[in-house]
Amino acid sequence: MKSYQRLLIFVLLVLALTALISPWAATAWNLISDAEAAAPEDRIPFSRIFNRFFMVSGVLLFFACRSMLKIDSLSQLGLSPRTRAASDVANGLCLALGSMFALGFIMSVAGVYEAFFRLSLGESVEQYLKAILTGLTVGFLEEIFFRGIIFRGLLEDWKPLPAFVTANLFYSALHFVKPADKYFLSGLDPWAGFRHLFSTFAPFLEPAEIAPGMIGLLLIGIVLSYAFLRTATLYLSIGLHAGWVISIKTVRVFGDYQTENLGWLFGSTDPKIVSGVVTWAGIILVGLAVHWITRNRAGLCIPNETVKVTTPRQVADA
Repeated sequence: MKSYQRLLIFVLLVLALTALISPWAATAWNLISDAEAAAPEDRIPFSRIFNRFFMVSGVLLFFACRSMLKIDSLSQLGLSPRTRAASDVANGLCLALGSMFALGFIMSVAGVYEAFFRLSLGESVEQYLKAILTGLTVGFLEEIFFRGIIFRGLLEDWKPLPAFVTANLFYSALHFVKPADKYFLSGLDPWAGFRHLFSTFAPFLEPAEIAPGMIGLLLIGIVLSYAFLRTATLYLSIGLHAGWVISIKTVRVFGDYQTENLGWLFGSTDPKIVSGVVTWAGIILVGLAVHWITRNRAGLCIPNETVKVTTPRQVADA
């Protein structure tokens, strides 16, 4: 069985498990947090719980399906060796946070963003600490799933270009696989996960609306995959991913947009910033920086299953 076939089966299993367990997780969270008594803006929509459990299900099923995926070690997953783990994560964080700081400065000069403290010092620190925790968690889980499993698996059978495009189109598209409106569960609804799964493709009925965001996320995914390819580990990718998540989570802690529509330069559609042309240029510059700081690294070595190995006996017979 080809690697991409194994990956397809794996993704379908992840979707099925997520659809099964996410309603129970949502119900448990509602009971623990007494969510039904909270204001709507303070409640967590089912779509967010579903998306988070998609990542959790992927990591859990990875351990159950390692033999099927033919991943036998942490090095194959991109988590070993760890000799440069700390420096790679730090470099990734600095690159991502620096790129977003530069973007914020450009937006301020253009008059679409005003920097100021919207919250008290204590609230700002709390929001930033939450963003750091979220960024590191999302960066770690998504990089393992999208780069360590999906992208690396495709590289085993495909040439780099189609592997880059396919893996990161999947990564980009998955951010738009959600219902148009937020909704919440009231009580236990075991089939909510499957209904949610079938209703999540509504945004793709309006491709013009999601195209700018898809392009931005595709570029981000390509840079993250390139960092993995150049370093042979996920740690630079994790740092970059975490830094971008932290920045997006805190951009409105230290200021606010001056208009709802930021225009084609900075994002006229959701997700804001990511769908802007200036951001696309910044992502490409980060990619060039990744190329430069990894210029002395050995890079990722993937055994390609399509390559036939010639034994000494076969050579002698020839």
